[in-house]
Amino acid sequence: MGGYERSGNNRWITTSWNPYLAGLALGCATPSEPMASPKSLALQSRADEQMLWQKAEEEQRAFESNGLIYPDQALEDYLNQIAVKLQPQPADLKIRVKVIKNTRLNAFAYPNGMIYIHSGLLARMDNEAQLAAVLGHEITHCTHRHALRAFRKFKDQPALLRAVEHTLSKNRSLQDMARFMGISGAITAVTGHIRELETEADRVGIELMFRAGYDPREALFIFDQMVGEIEQEELEEPLFGNHPTVRQRVVHLKKLIDAQYPQKGSETLNREIFLAKLARLFLDNVELDIRQGKFQTARSGVEKHLRIKPDDSRAYFLLGEIYRQRLQEGDMLKALTYYDRAVSLDPNFAAPHKAIGLIHYKEGRRALARKFFESCIQLAPDSPDKAYIQGYLKQCTLSEEG
Repeated sequence: MGGYERSGNNRWITTSWNPYLAGLALGCATPSEPMASPKSLALQSRADEQMLWQKAEEEQRAFESNGLIYPDQALEDYLNQIAVKLQPQPADLKIRVKVIKNTRLNAFAYPNGMIYIHSGLLARMDNEAQLAAVLGHEITHCTHRHALRAFRKFKDQPALLRAVEHTLSKNRSLQDMARFMGISGAITAVTGHIRELETEADRVGIELMFRAGYDPREALFIFDQMVGEIEQEELEEPLFGNHPTVRQRVVHLKKLIDAQYPQKGSETLNREIFLAKLARLFLDNVELDIRQGKFQTARSGVEKHLRIKPDDSRAYFLLGEIYRQRLQEGDMLKALTYYDRAVSLDPNFAAPHKAIGLIHYKEGRRALARKFFESCIQLAPDSPDKAYIQGYLKQCTLSEEG
């Protein structure tokens, strides 16, 4: 699992599809639903691979019990349909895909076929071919037993464990990951994939998406997003010299595509289907971006959603939230404009009433603020933040009496 949090001068690692962390997590299926076919079970004939699969079950159960999975069965079904389309047949490993509620550009695979994609990475995509590029890469990590190969390379190196301990001590997001997924997941996130394994996953993943009818050039879009994120966050990459940087992979992948897939034909993009399936996720991820202060990214997500649903009141409410929380000159006026638009589209939507009330309250217009706070409570009498709003109402009343 991967991710990053800015903390002083801490730096992060570039691995797998994540420009910061990611990659070779050691976990997967639950005993109640075996993921492996008889042939793939035969792959576990050696003790170290048996240990990896057993550890996988333990760590995945802990990981998924912490509320990190994005609850959208229809989206999950769609992602799994694409994975089946990509996987070579006959398949010796059952691939499954789930989504994690996290804004970071990340996807990772467990050795027995479970793939997790962060909502942040999905929210940056524009079509199904880009999704296929990510899934093809992660499927290759599973089918080519990269977890086992990396484990065998690193398991006897004490220096690696010391590096993991040092990194965990300085990076909060990795500490969280170790708590949810176990130390084996943390070790692989810190070390990343071996260079030749990552290159193999890039190459085979492109081949899988091409055979399934997708345009291989769409894979470059994902890397462009990674590079942009690295530059925007002023990150350095990588900490460990065994892993190719994102920029190196872009150069290598472009040469590969130009050499082996030079002609652009009628490859599948399925943009409309993709955007329709991910419409709700776009806005849910925008909320996560706003909480982290990633306002530019959040606005891009709202704008993408509005191209699908141009009269969505929640989208205009979130635009208001971006400007209300960004606090730059002129932002409050912009926020009020978007909140008003949300209310006009859905007069029964309580959230923009509360937000408008907060703006008026903080700018000293207490009587006007009270009107919107009262509307909010009337529209959502069972709101979890009812007591919070009532506190503001009390202050408004006291101000008027004073």
